[in-house]
Amino acid sequence: MADRRQSLLDAALRLVEEGGLDAVTIAALTERSGMSNGSIYHHFGSRAGVFAQLYADSYSRCVAAMTPALDDRPAAQAVRDLTLRYLDWVAANPSRARFLYAAPDHADPAAKLAVFQPVLMWFLDRMTAGELRAVPPWALEPVVMGPAHESVRRFLLGTFSLDEAREHIADAVCAVLRP
Repeated sequence: MADRRQSLLDAALRLVEEGGLDAVTIAALTERSGMSNGSIYHHFGSRAGVFAQLYADSYSRCVAAMTPALDDRPAAQAVRDLTLRYLDWVAANPSRARFLYAAPDHADPAAKLAVFQPVLMWFLDRMTAGELRAVPPWALEPVVMGPAHESVRRFLLGTFSLDEAREHIADAVCAVLRP
């Protein structure tokens, strides 16, 4: 059962990569995956359900790639490592990253927060301890990670090299949080 769901998600991701979100139709999914309409509706309920699950799956993988950085080292080192792990994940998974940036309205806010909770708690603990500048939780993604997000957007458009800029990006994210 899980293999069929993953096969459908993989087919959807390939379709997004080839033609954007509009390329993902039920007909295209049945053709690409070799599964019936009924299977798609059974597993996901709708096209929007496919997008929601693909978003959740991709977001979980992204956060899982970053969380090993959040340990007991000095906060600045951990933040730098987290940023570099994020950039490395994007470089290794451009299709998933492109989907995350293209389809943010398909995220379930409660599910996204549940996945991000360990990261959020780590940051809040370090802010409370004075190791990092205190910023509101809503600011972590758009403000703190802003340099990384803008760089990733440009990388995904093919106009920017993450390899050349990764150390500068990590420095910029760390600078935002310097107490």
